[in-house]
Amino acid sequence: MADRDVNQFKFIDLFAGIRGFHLALKSLGGECVFASEIDEKAQATYIDNHGGTVFGDIRKITSPDFSDQHIEDLIPDHDILAAGFPCQPFSLAGVSARNHLGQPHGLLDETQGTLFYDIARIAMIKRPAALLLENVANIVSHDGGRTFRILKSIIEKQLGYELHFKVLNAQTLVPQRRRRCFIVALRDPIGGFLFPELLGGPIPLKEALETCVDDKYTISDRSWEGHQRRTKRNLERGTGFTAFAADLNRPANTLVARYYKDGKECLVPQKGKNPRFLTPRECARLQGFPENFRPHPTRSVAYKQFGNAVPVPLVKVVAKKLLEQISSLNSIESGNVTDPVCIMTG
Repeated sequence: MADRDVNQFKFIDLFAGIRGFHLALKSLGGECVFASEIDEKAQATYIDNHGGTVFGDIRKITSPDFSDQHIEDLIPDHDILAAGFPCQPFSLAGVSARNHLGQPHGLLDETQGTLFYDIARIAMIKRPAALLLENVANIVSHDGGRTFRILKSIIEKQLGYELHFKVLNAQTLVPQRRRRCFIVALRDPIGGFLFPELLGGPIPLKEALETCVDDKYTISDRSWEGHQRRTKRNLERGTGFTAFAADLNRPANTLVARYYKDGKECLVPQKGKNPRFLTPRECARLQGFPENFRPHPTRSVAYKQFGNAVPVPLVKVVAKKLLEQISSLNSIESGNVTDPVCIMTG
């Protein structure tokens, strides 16, 4: 495998969502040899657009109850481990909500935050040439930087990988302001990693809009009046809910999984009407999905899935840089690593 063309590589797609990483890596010559996604509706969208099978809960493979050989047998050899691991425990909105409810967040969130350790255990056993990870920008500063220091320590000291990271904004590649932290970890050190320079100006929202949109996307008088009332109140308080009709000459605000609830993050202005929701197709464009991509048929589900997705063009430019800078792709070499029990217990 070491002498294989770098444009022919194998990857696994963890927390796969609706295929964002898959589309980007496949376009660069990659072959997906394993995909995992716990949400059954996301699985359905993934399979509808790609075929094949998607494994469910990755913890059914990586749980401490299972041996290393169990992982070795079920996870195919691969060159790149790609994962947009769940961001809710680290996002500003997620942290705020969990604090309000008195719930743990970050790596203390047992339902989602600790899934990073599952990534680490797979990497430790399979030893891919590179890890390509994505999360919200806030992961770098979460809990005063402690969360990221733990991630960095696990990747560098326990796995023995060389870690590089950068917060990138997708707005020059898609019509959406979306700041995300990309982590590139290399099994074989190269002494540095050059992230792509995102040149050009921001792409305006208007480039993603459809010309004829059904009135069902227009928000009701009651909803719009409520949006305006809460926005006025919270602007006076300096915090909380705000909703405005978007500026079509600027990128959209960050599309989020809760968009289906009230659309407040991005309401499209309409002449002589209340503003409207984005359509699922427009949401797909905000994330850089191709025009032939089929959204989930249920509107609220499609909104949630696109809000959780990665911007495909942004993943592609980072992955392209990764492939350019890796001298060889050999997924079966092994090295000295720390006992897996240490990784799994965090």
